[in-house]
Amino acid sequence: MIAQSYNYKRDYQAKQGKIGLFPKAAKQILIFAGVLSLAMDKKNSLHWGYLAGIISGITYGMNPLFGVPVINKGLDVNSLLFYRYGLATLLMLAFMLVAKKQIRITRKQFGLMAILGILFTGCSITLFEAYKYIPSGVATSILYVYPIMVALIMMLFGQFPSWRTWISIFAGVAGAVLLSVKGEGGFIDWKGIVLVVASGLCYTLFIVIANQSKQIKALPSLTLTFYCFFIGSIMLFCLSGFGVKLNPVPDAISWLNVLGLAVLPTAVATITLAASTKAVGATKTSVLGILEPLTAIFIGTFVFHEAFTVNVALGVVLILFAILFMILTEKKA
Repeated sequence: MIAQSYNYKRDYQAKQGKIGLFPKAAKQILIFAGVLSLAMDKKNSLHWGYLAGIISGITYGMNPLFGVPVINKGLDVNSLLFYRYGLATLLMLAFMLVAKKQIRITRKQFGLMAILGILFTGCSITLFEAYKYIPSGVATSILYVYPIMVALIMMLFGQFPSWRTWISIFAGVAGAVLLSVKGEGGFIDWKGIVLVVASGLCYTLFIVIANQSKQIKALPSLTLTFYCFFIGSIMLFCLSGFGVKLNPVPDAISWLNVLGLAVLPTAVATITLAASTKAVGATKTSVLGILEPLTAIFIGTFVFHEAFTVNVALGVVLILFAILFMILTEKKA
């Protein structure tokens, strides 16, 4: 396996040559993404797919690791996310040009992408705002009940949940309630709960539209992701008064956090998610995505010293059970 991975890297570098316009770190990220993309076409792509899914789940869960320290230093959420999506857009564009991925889309697809981009960005804005009111690990765990929201919304399209899905729904709601309870009694700030639910709803609508639209289904995952980042950057720029209210990053350490936010839980997480879905399918990739809330809880507990109470532990267990039970008992991916 190790020897084969070196062959992929050598083949990729031989085809693409040197990327002189980008910093060394960004160059290595692009090479990694390209190596993984080439590996998907090999006979052992199943192993690479599982690895990609694990990397995706862990890196998505790193949002609070890079975002919370910058927010705590006073940078507003809109400015932080603008820098995040702006850098991620440039990285994705560079990779797509180097790997010769599809960039052109039709006018109709662009209209739909505008809606998806707004929902995608709205998901991030409300989640990062929630970090101001509730622990980051708790916020990410509550957010991860979005598969249950998808099941409920699909009822509007005549697709009613099975009894297995209803079990997942009740378990997920119970888990979210437990996570919202403080260890010493009472509830954590309701504003944070509302913001997380709004974030999950944005992502749920994003998934439903993406899966119901034939125009969107025709687009490669990388193309879809790139335009979400691009439109998100434009949206955030407009929200900042066309740059007037855009605040500078406080210091060099904060810039490193912004770069980490753009590279790991944004660009790398999305590229590996697409690669994993292609190799092992959406269902198994979703199961591997359980690592996201677990990573966020781990970071919140050991990095930010957030309390890990009994009710938090039970809430996480119930949410993980709800998601795994729903995914593993579905007959179709």
